[in-house]
Amino acid sequence: MSSEQINTKASRTVMIMAITATFASLAFGYDTGVINGALPYMAEPDQLNLTPALEGLVVSAICIGAAFGSALGGRISDILGRKPSLTYLSILFFISTLGCALSINATMIIIFRFTLGLAVGSASTIVPAYLAEIATGNLRGSLVVLMELVIVSGQLLAYIVNAIIAITLGHDPHVWRYILAIAAIPAILLFFGMLINKESPRWLVAKGKTSEALDVLRLTHESEAKAIAELNDIQDLLAEQSIQQNLSFKDFTEPWMKKVLLIGIGVAILQQTTGVNTIMFYGSQILTKSGFSTDAALIGNIGNGIISVIGTLFGFTLVRRLTRRKMLTIGLIGIYLLILVLALFLILWLALQIYHILYYLLQ
Repeated sequence: MSSEQINTKASRTVMIMAITATFASLAFGYDTGVINGALPYMAEPDQLNLTPALEGLVVSAICIGAAFGSALGGRISDILGRKPSLTYLSILFFISTLGCALSINATMIIIFRFTLGLAVGSASTIVPAYLAEIATGNLRGSLVVLMELVIVSGQLLAYIVNAIIAITLGHDPHVWRYILAIAAIPAILLFFGMLINKESPRWLVAKGKTSEALDVLRLTHESEAKAIAELNDIQDLLAEQSIQQNLSFKDFTEPWMKKVLLIGIGVAILQQTTGVNTIMFYGSQILTKSGFSTDAALIGNIGNGIISVIGTLFGFTLVRRLTRRKMLTIGLIGIYLLILVLALFLILWLALQIYHILYYLLQ
């Protein structure tokens, strides 16, 4: 292909590679949302007989594993490559999913939920790196949206599948096993997709495989000239990074680094204290304890998933118009105001219940 020839399939190739990689994000979203519907059934005495403490361990095991996975995933992908790492992740997703579905006691499912968390955490670091490294300038923004959208769509899909299986097979005491087993499908799609996907050109250049990197860039760019220009940019960037001094923990003693670190920790804490994980993991339990039937609770969770998808799309519309700081500020204020309103309604409801009880006692 000469510099004048146009590769009309370049954008399509990038999108196919990106969509294939985001099957890991689909598994990420599905596996974090699926426990919501499975938990009420697996906790039954004739199943895993989970106490509230064990329920908490089953749910949180994936979060603990994700913390380790996110720390290790980037390093592993730097050594093995993005493509092999995502392929191995698909296998880990598959084995862990089947392990959860076939668990015979609480200990077994906690272990497999932890290994599933390793896959989830690794996916959270490897997928965005891979997308950034295969993206061309005109598609980079779209690919960022794609990953986040796929995660929340995976959670919505989990809620929908939970409701469908529970309604149709709710009479079967092992219904929770079917709910969990469905999560193996994204892992299978990721495995076969990565067999045909290409390696990240940036990783190939970093490992001295320049000719292979150029072959990939020829597929993802419209012309030879653009492919070569991108290759030169990658080489210049890697050369610049190679002469930069690596950061150490001592650098965090600098005042400006302390400030950045504290802001990052503070934002992360604020995001978690909004209660998003509580709804995501325990939504069914909360609704059933509030008086809903299990089927109604599972259907109700679908609304939560739909709102998450709509919110993600709305957020990416605003991100082009507002600064990141303003978006975060408005979002957090909105969340805490809504939580306050919800709390006031709950207090009012509780006060009314107490009033009715006292009224009947005094009659």
